Formats: sequence, C-alpha cells, structure tokens
Amino acid sequence: MRDKTLAEHLDFIVTKKGEDEAAVLAQALRTGVETLYQEALIEAYLLGEVSRETVLQELGPLRLAEIDYQRNTLQRDVEWGLKRA
Repeated sequence: MRDKTLAEHLDFIVTKKGEDEAAVLAQALRTGVETLYQEALIEAYLLGEVSRETVLQELGPLRLAEIDYQRNTLQRDVEWGLKRA
C-alpha cells in the first residue's frame, strides 16, 4: 500500500465511502489537524508548557494516564540505564 499515490488512496476512499472528493478531503483535513493538535498538546504538556488540567480536558483521563505512564516508564528506563553505565 505504500507504493500507491495519495490520489489513489483518495480515489479508494471516495469509492468506498460513496462521498464526493470534497467531502472526503474536508474530513481528511479535520482529522489531520486534530491529530497534529493532539501531538502538539502532548509535546507541550511533556515540556511543562501546558497544564495537566488542560490535557485532561482536551484528551480525557485515559489518554492522560497513557501519556503519564509512557513518560514515567521512559524516565525509569533512563535512570536504570544510567545506573548500569
């Protein structure tokens, strides 16, 4: 599937959804912007630029717990690695 062009992907989606190309592109834009926003929000949170409460409101408790778990796990791994060096 990586060999297909963006146009081929778009044609496939348009055919499968039975929607016009403009509607599919609008949905793709919304989805893409939302994904980029979430990524930027997470990065800002991890850098201490955005509050925990903001992330909780925007992404919900489950996603926040996942982010905190991953950060804490990485920190423990780094600490463990430094002790072994």
